[in-house]
Amino acid sequence: MENIFIILLGLSMIYIASTSRLSAHVNMLIGQGMLLFLVCLTGFTKEPWFDLAMFTNKEAFITNLPHFWSLVFIIFETLVIKAFVIPWFLDKVIKKTHAHRDTDANIPHFYCLVISSFILFAGFLTANIASPELKMIHPMYFGISLSIIIISLWLITIKHKVLSNVIGFITMENGIFLLSLSLAKEMPIIVNLGVLLDLFIAVFILGILIREIDTEFHHDMEVSHLSDLKDYDYND
Repeated sequence: MENIFIILLGLSMIYIASTSRLSAHVNMLIGQGMLLFLVCLTGFTKEPWFDLAMFTNKEAFITNLPHFWSLVFIIFETLVIKAFVIPWFLDKVIKKTHAHRDTDANIPHFYCLVISSFILFAGFLTANIASPELKMIHPMYFGISLSIIIISLWLITIKHKVLSNVIGFITMENGIFLLSLSLAKEMPIIVNLGVLLDLFIAVFILGILIREIDTEFHHDMEVSHLSDLKDYDYND
């Protein structure tokens, strides 16, 4: 079942690459957050310690308390932050700046669809080829997460809107999150908490900056305008 969720994660990147509507990108971020939660929850249910009876057995609950807090953190990180807080904040920025579409990409959206599909197919191929060699790593996690990271980096380089770049960084972090699941049987909570806080602070600061830049350049949120920014001269 978790392979289906991982495949849907990869397909969501194809949709992001093929559409210019930023609201659709935000909706895909919500979907990715929910899919990551389902992937993690499915993985947890396969662990030997996971048993619904532990919630009614005090001794079993205390014994598995560290695992329980891992589950709580996963729910908070994926459902609350990734699927709700960050998309809600970006949606407010989109409405404030009136930047509803990114139609000025360096490559037409049809070619973006073809290239992102090729990258995702390469991820599937990598997962199948490497599966006999990857003893401690889940091949599907590894292949799709690499595809998501590569597609995100590529989209950042070809998109012109600042908001598109912010969304690209968020999807790349989702790919890194999935990659961490493939590399570790149990997630290092402290590391993921640090990454999550960095991402949340970065999105918050970028959202504020985007509003200010949008006001300065009269709703023209092109990345090329960032080179024109300079410190304010108080002597003028």
